Amino acid sequence: MPRKRWSARLTRPISVKNGPVLRTLHDVRIFILDQPERTQEHWQKACDLMLAAAEHRGVVEAVTRQVEAALFLEARLVLEAARPIGPR
Repeated sequence: MPRKRWSARLTRPISVKNGPVLRTLHDVRIFILDQPERTQEHWQKACDLMLAAAEHRGVVEAVTRQVEAALFLEARLVLEAARPIGPR
């Protein structure tokens, strides 16, 4: 059985309101395990995608999007301010 790749980086860092910045599958795994039991469908989907990506059967982009969606639904996603385009 191949080793899980928990060190795989997310597509982009995810800032959690009053919490950590999630950068890797390992960060997501620890974050989810440290939270109260996740029974909502959006978190179950995030767990399924995370395990698939760690086992080389899934895509990290899908994990990134699902974790962002789950945090958004809980009002815990910190949205980065848009950077201005062009010279300052």
